[in-house]
Amino acid sequence: MRKSIIVAGIVAGLTTALGASAQEANGQTSGQANVGMSLPGSTPATVAAGTSDHDQMVGRLAVGYLGRATLGAGAGAAGDYAVVGDAPIIGIRYWISSLLGIDAGIGLGLVGGSFETTDPDDDGDLDSFTGFAVHAGVPLSLASTDHFSFQIIPEANLGFASADEGPDGDISHSGFHFDIGARAGAEIHFGFMKIPQLSLQGSVGLLFAADSGKTENPDGAMPAEISGSRTSLGTTVGANPWNIFTSNVAALYYF
Repeated sequence: MRKSIIVAGIVAGLTTALGASAQEANGQTSGQANVGMSLPGSTPATVAAGTSDHDQMVGRLAVGYLGRATLGAGAGAAGDYAVVGDAPIIGIRYWISSLLGIDAGIGLGLVGGSFETTDPDDDGDLDSFTGFAVHAGVPLSLASTDHFSFQIIPEANLGFASADEGPDGDISHSGFHFDIGARAGAEIHFGFMKIPQLSLQGSVGLLFAADSGKTENPDGAMPAEISGSRTSLGTTVGANPWNIFTSNVAALYYF
């Protein structure tokens, strides 16, 4: 009888210990998840409290398209650029917390070439364009649920451009662009398709921009140099309704 009581006590103790260990392991598993790629040197992040797709992206690094930057060079009529080109912004997004994130990206546009004819004296270079832009933003997720996150994104862009025109490239253009503003919109994750790592964001906002350009034509008619500048303040959607798809929609993929 005494042996039976001892055996029963040992079995009960082992059962209690195993149950406590299982509960502790489950608690650790629910508090952590495979958070994918993080910034170099950072410690593995835990999933933020919440059940939305956005909450699961905290501590993960996203790569994707952040919007189109239009750059120009030279000085034209009414303060416009003489030459205009695009530099699509490709960059990264990293969520430090469920509220605060960081955006960074660069854009590059290169256009050039040459032409040849049966008369070598008529050969020459095509008009060229070079544009470079740097983008920085601080996305703020003010609310999220399921596959939806409402965000406000203060941001800034800095760009430089140059271009050459004429058979011998004797007409040169240069330009500078800076803008700062904020956008409000939504980031939609494809969790409803079992791909929460993929998202699209669309937004509208207010933007202040400053542009300047210079054209030099030392071998042409006077004036040999023309400079111009202008500033603007307005919404980022633009006059055409399709601008929201070309300039204000971005795609991201979280690793």
